[in-house]
Amino acid sequence: MEREDFPRTCELFYLSDYLGEEMDSAASWITRRFEKIDIEISRYGLLRTEDAVREVLDEAARRDAFVLHGFLSDAFRRLVVAGCGEVGLDEYDVLRHLFSRLSRIAGEQPRRDPSLVHPMDNEYFKRVKAIEYTIAADDGGNSSILKEADVVVIGVSRTGKSPLCMYLAHKGIKAANIPLVPEIEPPVQLFQIHPSRIIGLTRSTHSLEHIRTTRMHMMGFDPEGSDYVKFDRILSEIDYASGIMKRLGAVVFDVSARAIEETAHEILNLLRDGQ
Repeated sequence: MEREDFPRTCELFYLSDYLGEEMDSAASWITRRFEKIDIEISRYGLLRTEDAVREVLDEAARRDAFVLHGFLSDAFRRLVVAGCGEVGLDEYDVLRHLFSRLSRIAGEQPRRDPSLVHPMDNEYFKRVKAIEYTIAADDGGNSSILKEADVVVIGVSRTGKSPLCMYLAHKGIKAANIPLVPEIEPPVQLFQIHPSRIIGLTRSTHSLEHIRTTRMHMMGFDPEGSDYVKFDRILSEIDYASGIMKRLGAVVFDVSARAIEETAHEILNLLRDGQ
């Protein structure tokens, strides 16, 4: 029997003294598992002073938020635990139990140096180059550099090509993306890429219709009368894109009900298997 006293919306504050991309992704993934309430995440990374932490805790108290935290600094961690206890906020330390268990196994305390999170090594510079490339090759730009891509993502408008490519770039993958539009022939360079490096994204017609309509409203445009959001137009775009993907032999993902992280994980596995 459903509890009527459960809140319909829950505030979740995520606090950290570094960027914490991995835990941020985990928080996003976990919150999507709950269907009966809306969970709103407020992210506060790179908190460097106790005053900054206290300011965020004050805001969390005003909004009666659940506090999820992952600090490398013991002082900041203790501050959050004490601060939440004083005002009665629920909190959970993402790193504490992991560090404690591994410390017992290893027989030593972990180094809590923030510079260890993203050391300036070869992997760091690989990510920087991948991000620079992905920005340059976004939305069909600079088709002459397609041959340098580790992966090329194709699909119609609003299938999430750019965010996916940027996520992959932060993993060190040079990702280009090309929009598929019936009136515009794809660049010839695309047909010179090996099929194993081409990823097609598609969504259901209804999903695209909703996303495009919402997007136009956000940009201040009236979607009424625009072909961009019409069902028949979207259906023809999907059919056209499907034909191009089939010609190219691309691996296709339906992202209608997928998170970016899930698709990226599968792409990374495909790239590793193809090495």
